Amino acid sequence: MMINDLGLTFGSASALNSNGAASVNFERWTKTPVWLHGERCVGNLEKSVTGTLDRPVISEEGRAFLADLLTQLSDAQLHDLFEVARFPLRSQGVKPDQPMITTDQWVDAFKEKRDEIVRRSCD
Repeated sequence: MMINDLGLTFGSASALNSNGAASVNFERWTKTPVWLHGERCVGNLEKSVTGTLDRPVISEEGRAFLADLLTQLSDAQLHDLFEVARFPLRSQGVKPDQPMITTDQWVDAFKEKRDEIVRRSCD
């Protein structure tokens, strides 16, 4: 799997694509569920001013395809992904006086998001 440019990700959607909310924001990313509450397979993604996706409906085939790809990533690969992207240098704690978020914390959070996708059924 190759990802060319994720843009403003690993945060939460914001109408104006603000860097602070949408880009490498551990607190917001970990608190934002993958799925819209109460909806079977609707992605929890609000449309931004420049975006095109708005609460996308995900088919079972699409969910299963993504889940299969994501489960192929080993812990070492996930660690390398966050480390080479320099996430620890870009992410701070919830409050300014808190320590930086570690690569291992990002990996654990990613695995929780992956589990949300794997556990869901969109039939």
